[in-house]
Amino acid sequence: MTLKNRVALITGASRGIGRSVATAFATAGADVILVARSGKALEEVAGEIVKMGRQAFAVSCDVSSGEEVDELNKKVSKSFDRLDILVNSAGISKRSRFLDYDDETWFEVVRVNLFGVYLITKAFLPKIEKTGSGRIINIASVAGKAPVPFNTAYSASKHGVLGLTKSLASEIAQSGFPQITVNAICPYFVETDMLRGKNGYHAQMAAMSGKPEAEIEKRITGQNLQKRVLEPQEIAAMAVYLASDDARGVTGQAFNICGGRIFH
Repeated sequence: MTLKNRVALITGASRGIGRSVATAFATAGADVILVARSGKALEEVAGEIVKMGRQAFAVSCDVSSGEEVDELNKKVSKSFDRLDILVNSAGISKRSRFLDYDDETWFEVVRVNLFGVYLITKAFLPKIEKTGSGRIINIASVAGKAPVPFNTAYSASKHGVLGLTKSLASEIAQSGFPQITVNAICPYFVETDMLRGKNGYHAQMAAMSGKPEAEIEKRITGQNLQKRVLEPQEIAAMAVYLASDDARGVTGQAFNICGGRIFH
């Protein structure tokens, strides 16, 4: 129970990595605030966590909307008087050749993946500061470190998340809160809807290239040393560690969980 008596807010909690993080945090003893655009899916996750004996509070919110984030903050404040952990996991990916991108699509990806992290963190950092210590964990990507063709919007947004992570870690520490840490996790491809869903990576790349999805799968698994796709639980395990007291000396870092895809 490494997170016993902690309250954690997780965005993108209705599926994929965010859902796995929420479940892992509850297993470790935390009460969780679940945030995503899909209210019905959130309620399902909340029900699972309540059965585990933890408190779960589900709120539908578009993290890229300042008005919705303000409303989320008000709702959370009515139910919780503290916040110990913030996990920014909400994200989208819309692939295209660079010259074929629709401007609004490009900016939508950046608004959700980067501006959303900014809005949520700005809204809830004051609550973490009231406790005097806490954790901010941003789910980034190896796309924030390595070239990603046909996905410039996503790559740019994740590079931005890493820059925000490192700069904010330094700023918070120098502002009198050295016990509040800010870190990022950089996964490679993970078994989620973003990979295999109707509009996931496989489907988008198959539509662009005309190649079968099996061939696309073989190409991406061939790019890491373990020749496999990661599981959401592997990302969640790192999040639990970074949220725990064991990681109190870790801040401003970006951890790769990539099966040996990159080495920096």
